[in-house]
This record gives sequence, C-alpha cells and structure tokens, in this order.
Amino acid sequence: MNKNINWYKIFNNKNFSYYKDSKCLKKNNYFHYSFNLQKIIYPGLNFYKFKKIIKFMINTLKIKKKKTILDFGSGNGAFLNYFTKKYDLRNNLSFELSRPLINFQKKFITKTNFYQTNQKKNNVFKKIDNNIVDYSFSNSVFQYFHSNLYCLSVLDFLIRVTKESILIYDIKDFNKKNIYKRKVRIRQNLSSTEFKNKYKNTPIRFYKKIFFIKILNKLKKKYDFKYEFISMPVSATDSKFSYCLLIKKYSENYEK
Repeated sequence: MNKNINWYKIFNNKNFSYYKDSKCLKKNNYFHYSFNLQKIIYPGLNFYKFKKIIKFMINTLKIKKKKTILDFGSGNGAFLNYFTKKYDLRNNLSFELSRPLINFQKKFITKTNFYQTNQKKNNVFKKIDNNIVDYSFSNSVFQYFHSNLYCLSVLDFLIRVTKESILIYDIKDFNKKNIYKRKVRIRQNLSSTEFKNKYKNTPIRFYKKIFFIKILNKLKKKYDFKYEFISMPVSATDSKFSYCLLIKKYSENYEK
C-alpha cells in the first residue's frame, strides 16, 4: 500500500465530492434522507438493497430503542442518522476523519457527540470512557486504514468502549483482491490503465482473516468477548469480495 497517501488531507479538502453532493440533498423522511446520503457513495444502490443492509445491521447488532451507538468512520451520516431516528438512540458517538463531513452531520443528526479522528494520532480515543455505548459499527472504513497498527488501535478502542456488540461491515477480502479490482474496473467501464490512474492516490487495503484472528486473540487478554466472521448480505453490491466481523462482549445480553 502507498504509505505516502494522506487520507486526512483528502477527506478534509473542501472540494471533497461526498461533502459537496451531501449539501445538495433535500430532507424528506429520515429513511429517504439516509438512503440518498448513502447513494452518493454507492450510486448503484437502490431502496431494496438499502433496506436489506439496514435490516442486516439491526439484526446483527440487535439494536433496541433508547440505547447508545458509536459509528466509526461515519462519513456523511447515512446509517447513524437512520439508527438515531428509528430507535431514538441517545448519547451517541460519531467518529469521522473529515471535519467538513462532521460539520455537515451536525446539521441533522441529534443526540450525538462528534469527534474528528486522525490515523497518526490516537489521542481522541483516550477521551472516551470504557463501556460508554451499547453498540458500535464501522461501515466500509477499514479499507482506508494506513497501517496494521492503526487497525489494532481502532479494534482495541471499539471493544473497550462498547458494552454489547460491534460490527465491522465490509472488510475487503485479501483472497479476492484481484477479482474485486477486475470487477470494479469492468463495472466502471475503465481500461486497466484508466483504473490504475483513477485509484493510484486512493489505494484500498485488503485483509486476510488470520490478521484479525491474531489481533483479537491478543486483545482477549484484556477484554472478555467472542467474535465470528459473517458473510455480507447477498443484496450488498460487493458481497462476494468482502466479509464482516462481529464481536460480542460478554454481558447479561451475551452470556458465555
């Protein structure tokens, strides 16, 4: 992976397209608004797919009303907005690399505290108390991490601050790396050279499951939890090339 890439600068650029496009949206009901936000990132998304993905997340995390949730890499707030409004979630936490996107979220997401992350500095993690939220999730974010060490620090952080369940959604499978790239190239109707030039400054990080197994087994010495790898919902566009990681903290809701 290109270590010279500076995601902090890219996502904080005022011309960052997700931010510009998000500003143009009209607020309808919270489901339509959340769907339209997510569609900016995934243009091929439709109502059917979005509903299936939402349902998958709800059932996997076992979300209940008036609980708390943490969204790591919350982007333009598509999922956080939906869960907050649907389940009247309170005292939520939003962690995002982009200051413009955080400012955008603040305009319509309530009952939430916002934090800007930085992959080279983890000081923001230290501000958060242990077991402060019921659920945590991270949607299609781990592919942008610049190092294994940062991945470890994020997993450690999420497990420490979460009481019940954590869902890492859409982890790019290292074993499907070449197939995935070819699929995306064909889907976008790009030649090999065009594809390489388009993504040369925004590399995607792929993971082997053994990588997470080693990290999580080490973290088990600090925290009491169990974990499993689960498949992406079939309705997800790249379900064949990604997987999810579900972590359950041992508690009255998740007994040993």
